[in-house]
Amino acid sequence: MQWINTRVSELKESATLAVMARATRLKAQGNSIVDMSTGEPDIDVPEHIKEGAIKAMRDRKNRYTPPAGIIELREALAEKFTRDSKIKTEAPSVIVTNGGKQALYEVFDVVLEPGDEVLIPAPFWVSFPAMVQLSGGVSVIVPTRAEDGYRMTAAALAAKITPKTKALVFNSPSNPCGVAYSVDEVKAIAEVLRVHKNILIIADEVYEKITYDGFQFESFAAIAPDLADRTVTVNAFSKSYSMTGWRVGYSTGPREIIAAMIRHQSQTTSNINSVAQYAALAALRGDHQFQRDMVANFDARIGRVMQAVSKMEGIDIPSKPQGAFYLFVRIEELLKRDPKRFAGSTDVANFLLEEVGLAVVPGEAFGDDGAFRISVGSADDVIEGAIERLGRVFG
Repeated sequence: MQWINTRVSELKESATLAVMARATRLKAQGNSIVDMSTGEPDIDVPEHIKEGAIKAMRDRKNRYTPPAGIIELREALAEKFTRDSKIKTEAPSVIVTNGGKQALYEVFDVVLEPGDEVLIPAPFWVSFPAMVQLSGGVSVIVPTRAEDGYRMTAAALAAKITPKTKALVFNSPSNPCGVAYSVDEVKAIAEVLRVHKNILIIADEVYEKITYDGFQFESFAAIAPDLADRTVTVNAFSKSYSMTGWRVGYSTGPREIIAAMIRHQSQTTSNINSVAQYAALAALRGDHQFQRDMVANFDARIGRVMQAVSKMEGIDIPSKPQGAFYLFVRIEELLKRDPKRFAGSTDVANFLLEEVGLAVVPGEAFGDDGAFRISVGSADDVIEGAIERLGRVFG
């Protein structure tokens, strides 16, 4: 008897989590491993956030909550969307989810019919196509080029639109490349979408607070307010507040879609962790200097890695990312030089892990087999260890 359905049978494990798990196993076996695969800030959760959770527990606020989240948090998030994102929002149009990941999956699952197409610019976060697949949709990849800064152009977008297109995933700043689109670039993309009135925009803005060199992030729905009635904005506390394990995401958008997501959540996970919701509320209300310090640390680490890689052979980082905390390292020269040994990015990633104990994520998982991703969310000593081990191979 074949118990597992086709959708799940064909589903691949998250590449980033798989690499992290393998690195953890090797460490447990006594191997010296430098793990640059994890998309997680190394700073500890600020004390005022922890105190918000502790107070909630002491006040017995550890019971079931409404599926959409506690009203205080939804109101605070509506204020945040209105104030910071310039998206006029009210609490009924906000849902609190188990991380940004659940918010994204819920959007796909409530809007997609079998065979609906979802446009995804590549390189892409590893879970976008998998979520579309689980929801019965079809991923249509919009290619970008490293020499263009991995930016999706309006022309490339228009070329992939068909009568079956249901949604566009717009991730800025992006994982894995750190692409952050300017206002003019977003306006050009919005101009294409205005012609196609049946396309939903799913704006993943999880890295909105992590940008460099003075880049001023603006939300898609704020730049194109006439498209706000078909834009779902997804965010989370994971990256900006270093709350990865707390699993608090959130979303706003058309009331009809948010209501459907709430119904979906009520029948699947119900509410997210109650104590984590109060911690998130404390995060919003507390001091934000730690965010600026964190971004400054990431910026310095990016500079150190880029300077070191620029002196190495066979790998390259064409341009500095404008956001997030990843570097997408090009390996085309290495692949051309030794094609028998390295057929693609997975071979290179396996070699680095097995030979020098360096864990990276192969670009194949992100839709680009000519690169691998490293995270600068790790501590400074890990960054230096990664540079040293890259130097052993490519120096």
